[in-house]
Amino acid sequence: VLKEELADECDYTREGGFLTKFGSPELLGDDPRFKVPWVWEGSTNSVLVMERVHGTSVGDADINGLSKRDRDDIAAWILELCLKELFEFRAMQTDPNWSNFLWNGQTRMIELVDFGATREYSKEFMDNWLHLLQAAASEDREACVKWSLKLGYLTGEENEIMLDAHVRSMMLLATPFKDTTPQPFDFGQGSSWSTITAEIREQIPVMLMHRLTPPPRETYSLNRKLSGTFLLAARLGATIDTKAIWDRVISSYQFGSK
Repeated sequence: VLKEELADECDYTREGGFLTKFGSPELLGDDPRFKVPWVWEGSTNSVLVMERVHGTSVGDADINGLSKRDRDDIAAWILELCLKELFEFRAMQTDPNWSNFLWNGQTRMIELVDFGATREYSKEFMDNWLHLLQAAASEDREACVKWSLKLGYLTGEENEIMLDAHVRSMMLLATPFKDTTPQPFDFGQGSSWSTITAEIREQIPVMLMHRLTPPPRETYSLNRKLSGTFLLAARLGATIDTKAIWDRVISSYQFGSK
């Protein structure tokens, strides 16, 4: 999987196509929170010429120099973008490197660069993955197992130790989107998110020991991006209404349609 992803990231014709797609009015072109650079039409498979942007990496930015409003907005907007990439665009820039998100304090826009790691997902896969995440947010163990089997996370032959660890990790990951989670959700140091991430890490060696099949290939990059988004929110010490963002994005999702 990683070898294929690296080859894709070196294909600048492919990357230029995704820059154009994400910059279109149908995706982010009309969203005042984001700036997608234009691509020169003379770009080739080995040379990509694009608009220069002037923001600072959200990872390199002086956190103390950003206002609380800026830090909360950056985290909220990137989380909403992540969810929209999944459930509206079905195309995600999967590299969570913070240098791919540039904050322009003058325009108050997030400038997006490096679309080489963009992945597209089938409607069937995204239907099943959303069902799983909704089951996890509802703390429905039976449904979590059902949709995990459908996706290929599980084979049906796992022992209870593996099932418990897998379901527990999914429910922990979905915490920001649960009805029972107090909002706005605090990602700051010493918050409940710190405890949640520690609990998720505890499940990893258990799953590595008892897993019978590799996770679905689509989920490697997807989980990396979602986890990176939460990690950025933690770095920024953000406090955001994650449930409102979740509801806003998935409220119009239609299962089974094209």
